[in-house]
Amino acid sequence: MDLSTKSRHLAVMSVLTLFCIGTVSYANAQTVTMYVEKMPQHWQGQYGDVLTNATQYWEAKSPGLKFDTTQIVDKADVVVEWASQYGEGNLGYYSPETDNVYGKPTAAITLGFFEDREWHLASPDQVLQVTKHELGHAIGLPYSVDPNDIMYPTVEDYESWQQDSELPPAFNTSADWHARSEKYQGLATETILPLVSKIDEKQSLLNAASYDSLAAKDALSDAWTAFWWAKKYLSIAEETQYDGGLLVLQSDYYNSHIKFKSSYDYAKKAEQKISQITEYIEKADSLAYKNN
Repeated sequence: MDLSTKSRHLAVMSVLTLFCIGTVSYANAQTVTMYVEKMPQHWQGQYGDVLTNATQYWEAKSPGLKFDTTQIVDKADVVVEWASQYGEGNLGYYSPETDNVYGKPTAAITLGFFEDREWHLASPDQVLQVTKHELGHAIGLPYSVDPNDIMYPTVEDYESWQQDSELPPAFNTSADWHARSEKYQGLATETILPLVSKIDEKQSLLNAASYDSLAAKDALSDAWTAFWWAKKYLSIAEETQYDGGLLVLQSDYYNSHIKFKSSYDYAKKAEQKISQITEYIEKADSLAYKNN
């Protein structure tokens, strides 16, 4: 059984949630310009047509609407990211917030995820549905209460994926959002706390590293880049966590949940960058050894 087929059989055990943090409307815009992160090459064969098919879907539904791409972030209306999600989480999300590394609203699409210590790929059909859904939010469409609508909060495919929706406020009680807020507050705190010492440890390691080989120096430069990204992501995670705490004081549990979830997501990104630092330093050491 190949990995893709296996993941479909395991899909019934996976929580696949579509999430949106507000909307920005482009109802009066003729063109929505996207900055699209380059998809990893090993995924292009399976998912390379997803974004084109999703934009064509909305262009056909909305006469006069056009999607375009740019290689300059500052010229974009929205950024499209391709992601790998570790553990349970969102298959995709859209956020109009600009307090991120791009300074732009962001639509993130998850192509693969780890669950039960195994790597699973989302099916191309599932990724297409998620991409359509998040682009719908990007052009200003809210959630739909119709389960057959692409803007319904969750998407089912023919394998009957189990659902556990993150529904908008109208579909949940204050107690529901309070519980979710506390859950992500705990996850964010648990993830953030060890990051400061880990980053300090990596900085000491980087400061002590020195190589003569040009290839090793390039790897060290990549490690430093990952370090600064880790610092950036941690800073955003801490700031967003603080904002969530202020909202808790106002008993605004829906928005505090959003902030704590965002804080947790950025903390996980910082974790990934810290892991990359180790990988780049090991690569630099290996290259330096080969040149001796």
